[in-house]
Amino acid sequence: MKVNCVRSVATVIVLASVVSLVFGVAMRSWTPLLNGNVYAQTPTSDRPNILVIMGDDLGYSDIGSFGSEISTPNLDMLAKEGKILTNYHTNPVCSPARVSFLTGVDNHIGGIGTMYENIAPNQVGKPGYETYINDKVVTVAELLRDGGYDTLMSGKWHLSGKGWQNGTTPHDRGFEDVFVLLESGAQHFSGNPYYAGGHPEFLNNLTKVPRPDNGTYSNDMYTNIMLDKIKSHQGDGKPLFMYLSFQASHSPFQAPQEFIKKYEGVYDVGYDKIREQRFEKQKELGIWPADMKLPNRLPQTPAWDNLTADDKAYKAKVLEAHAGMIDNMDYNIGKVIQYLKDNGMYDNTLIMFTSDNGSSEPIDMKNMAATGITIEEANKFSAGFNNTVPNIGNADSLVNYGAWGAVAAVSPFSYFKTTQGEGGVRPPLVMKLPGANNQSKPDIVSALVQVNDMTPTFLEYAGVQPPGSTYNGHAVHAIMGKSLKPLLEGSVEIVHADDEPVAQEMFNNTAVWMGDWKAVKNNPPVSDGKWHLYNLTADIGENNDLASQHPDVLKKLMADYDKFAKDVGVVVPSGNIEAFQTVGQASD
Repeated sequence: MKVNCVRSVATVIVLASVVSLVFGVAMRSWTPLLNGNVYAQTPTSDRPNILVIMGDDLGYSDIGSFGSEISTPNLDMLAKEGKILTNYHTNPVCSPARVSFLTGVDNHIGGIGTMYENIAPNQVGKPGYETYINDKVVTVAELLRDGGYDTLMSGKWHLSGKGWQNGTTPHDRGFEDVFVLLESGAQHFSGNPYYAGGHPEFLNNLTKVPRPDNGTYSNDMYTNIMLDKIKSHQGDGKPLFMYLSFQASHSPFQAPQEFIKKYEGVYDVGYDKIREQRFEKQKELGIWPADMKLPNRLPQTPAWDNLTADDKAYKAKVLEAHAGMIDNMDYNIGKVIQYLKDNGMYDNTLIMFTSDNGSSEPIDMKNMAATGITIEEANKFSAGFNNTVPNIGNADSLVNYGAWGAVAAVSPFSYFKTTQGEGGVRPPLVMKLPGANNQSKPDIVSALVQVNDMTPTFLEYAGVQPPGSTYNGHAVHAIMGKSLKPLLEGSVEIVHADDEPVAQEMFNNTAVWMGDWKAVKNNPPVSDGKWHLYNLTADIGENNDLASQHPDVLKKLMADYDKFAKDVGVVVPSGNIEAFQTVGQASD
């Protein structure tokens, strides 16, 4: 069906059984008390380095230690020497997840109650809806810098709203040595936009700069820059906080051909079979019980066997390009690991890898454009690319997968990026703790943890105290997450009690987790806009609604959500949502 006008992604999601339902995350207030004591300030010389590696839009099963066929030997090595956290929850899109990750505070409080790309008229100007990181929160980089760390960043930022908002760049917010892409993304071999009307900007500290090394792949560029920064700081006696934030595997799916070619023919079996194979591998790895059955996937997308030969060829090549991105990212992670080893820094470095959210945009890239872009302008932009099957993945192609691609990426979950389903909010998480480790396989941590927990975890390992209710003379919100250090080191089995609700919201799509339970409400067309109740221990695919069998549980979780929404200042969106636009033919 041709669309005669430009429509919002949040309203047009009729395109692919997709919807721009997104959410933010919140928790009960965190206190820096461990076994009744405030943890001690650690001498600078004894503190570990901290390397945070952020992938972009990876699904739960997109790396080897979580069941993937994609070659990720360096991440798999980190997993073998450390932990995989199989029940980690984040927000379903970039910037809300990143503000919570870097502050330990709910995104509605930190200024990104919604993304700038998706703000509704009634949210404009409301507290917490600045669409950029505000001064109500303190970043982990600010706290570590103040506590004696050198703080380095290379890669994607996406916390400065639409363009450069003064006081919101990473250099403003605690990173001393910075090279970043400010916006949500760009093409991977250049600084050009990846959607019609986009305007990527790059900063070196506080100076706008052209993207260096046009023609160099984004993973290579960010890694080389990070290595240069490490070299320039490693001799000054301070521990390092290193934030390497890749664009991969964010759309567009582009990668060096030598990495794409490694996957020729791999996806000819189709996304349904890949989903099955990844699930079986996860069971072999011990992530799921050996007798667990693969759940049905929701929402339904066309079965691979029902596609035409041409459609199969196209989609298989898109998946090859996607795999090449992740393979190349792992290759670059290996370069950083090797440098740390060669320079005697590896053993005393806490290394963490995750993704900001799960899977990629559930709409075809040809349907994406900025607000105010006409169909003609969008078509002119798209016409500049060669998306024939042999060319997919090259610098002059512009593709991603729609909802169909998440079928394999998030195995065995349902749903995808932008939704409250587990597929959109449950990415892989790998942690290698400081110190030597001779494990023969990963230690699997299955306790519920979430995005607000990461900042307090880094602070405790660094021996740096959280800010409390003030920072540099102005009021801030206390950290809401909980340090995972006791969980990671085996002194506790859970950090969030079985009767502790964990709630989140975006675009009026809502979810609450408590113990085994999940209450969730997603709007059409993904779901019906009503609350549903699932037991995730028995039903990881969110297939069997238990609301009628346990109305008391659902009632409690709904009440918990209402309290959360009031506490963090949720503004339910109404009116026409200003957003990325979708243009042209609907796509699955």
